[in-house]
Amino acid sequence: MYADILPALRCPQCTHAPLTLLGPLEEGGEIVAGALHCPACRTQTAILDGVWDALNDQPVAHTPAQLTNYFPPTARVYEPAWRWLALTLLSGRRFPLREELLLLRELMQPQPGQLYLDDACSAGLYARALAQSGAVVVGIDHSFPFVREARRRARQRGLRISFMRATAQALPLANGALAGVGMGGSLNELGDQAGALAEVRRVMQPHGRFFCMNLVAAASGWGRLLQRMLGTGGIEFPGITELNQQFAAAQLRPRAQWVWGVVAITLLTTENQAEHVAAHS
Repeated sequence: MYADILPALRCPQCTHAPLTLLGPLEEGGEIVAGALHCPACRTQTAILDGVWDALNDQPVAHTPAQLTNYFPPTARVYEPAWRWLALTLLSGRRFPLREELLLLRELMQPQPGQLYLDDACSAGLYARALAQSGAVVVGIDHSFPFVREARRRARQRGLRISFMRATAQALPLANGALAGVGMGGSLNELGDQAGALAEVRRVMQPHGRFFCMNLVAAASGWGRLLQRMLGTGGIEFPGITELNQQFAAAQLRPRAQWVWGVVAITLLTTENQAEHVAAHS
């Protein structure tokens, strides 16, 4: 992790901010070891191998789908074996990764020096795309293998991204700290989706932008059967109406929404005024 995100952090136990950095060891400007101390509740959390563990090494996986993310081989093969082809298979049309990332950048409009989050980042795909614009980027995931893989890929490309181990339902970030949040496919696996969306709303600035790609309920019989089977592993597939109701409950306002097959991409903001929704299928 990097020192420029320290003012945006808060204690994962009592939510106090700011935190005190203890005993940092830096390599090339990155804090690779040390600890963050909360002066209010005295909680101390470690920075190890460049990753801040806001969960203090506590396991948080509760479903089979989440448990598979704790295996290092899953983290290593996720992008090359699945993620690059996922939207083409799920949307029913040719949907290359470069198109998804172009849409992410065009809708998020990341600004140099502004802070953005790749929420439930897996191997850090969105984090890398946002960092290429010069934005300050942090990636958060509950899986140590995934955040370590995300850091490896970022360093391999010379990108300056901070990574943390935390849950999407308890982001260790201050209120209104972020200019934008991206979440690529993870909403279906989180369990407490309402809690995760409420956290997105809390940490974004006024007029912040939230780019959410997730899967929705299938229309075909075979698709619904497959989704019911996957549901036993803890993966949820809301209908598009239910999804938009969840956004509204979190006070997130849709600006645009596309649905291709079971793939939904939605741009949302924290603005209070009513927004025109451009729906596409």
